Amino acid sequence: MDLSSAREAARRIGLGAREDPWPDYLARFHEERPGVIQEVIGRCRAGQRNPYAWLARSVSRTAGVVVDVCCGAGALSREIANGQRLVIGVERNDSELGLAEHGGGQIEWVHGSEDALPLADSSVDAVVTSMGMVTTPDPRVLVAEASRVLRPGGVFACMAPTVRPVPVSMLRTVLELTARVGSTPSFPGALELRMNDLLAECGLHKVEDARSCYTYSVSGISDADLLIGAMYLPGSTRARRRSARNWLVRRAAGRGPVDIAVPMRRVVAQKEAGPASGIA
Repeated sequence: MDLSSAREAARRIGLGAREDPWPDYLARFHEERPGVIQEVIGRCRAGQRNPYAWLARSVSRTAGVVVDVCCGAGALSREIANGQRLVIGVERNDSELGLAEHGGGQIEWVHGSEDALPLADSSVDAVVTSMGMVTTPDPRVLVAEASRVLRPGGVFACMAPTVRPVPVSMLRTVLELTARVGSTPSFPGALELRMNDLLAECGLHKVEDARSCYTYSVSGISDADLLIGAMYLPGSTRARRRSARNWLVRRAAGRGPVDIAVPMRRVVAQKEAGPASGIA
């Protein structure tokens, strides 16, 4: 196993080292392809619902101030906005934030980082994030900041790609696509086994943990390019990604649209009445 493969494996089990190049990779990814994650997630479907709509349902109608951390190009922020509440989208990447600002919606867009939210203690009713928990190098920091700015009784809701559920009928396609790109889509740290501890450390009590499988459909080359371009693949190569794209296009041309399973996990937690412990 080479060094890049070892680092990738460490990320997937939550053992990324401080010198891990993930932040640099992520910054380049979003500078080169701003908005691509939003476009793919927005096109994923489970019935008539996309993942953003699913996560938005976790925010109470009575929540007056809602913060979207790592808001990217702003799709979730716009899903949550209802014309009455204040929605604040926080994003550190200038290219993504620029797209958000041009996307419309009565939303306050703020340049900021998940490790130092530009908000006062106990000042908001809900904090949400669609990809922040798997793209930030240390998700504990994001959770601690969310707890800090939440009012007692406030809600933290997050969503992220996960490993299940994937229907058996779609599993072979997922495995073959993974083999062809030569890299499992990876993130700084796995949350499958650590979510309860992360929340409890920061004074948050989990009230819901749900999973749903969405489908992204590839009908031609533009669909395939968009999908491959939205995958975090630090262990892959350009040739591998091109091969995977061409395979998807051939499959679609020969058999009709190729449905790719996109399993997602949604976790909702509530801030306890007492003070949060934070991170030592």
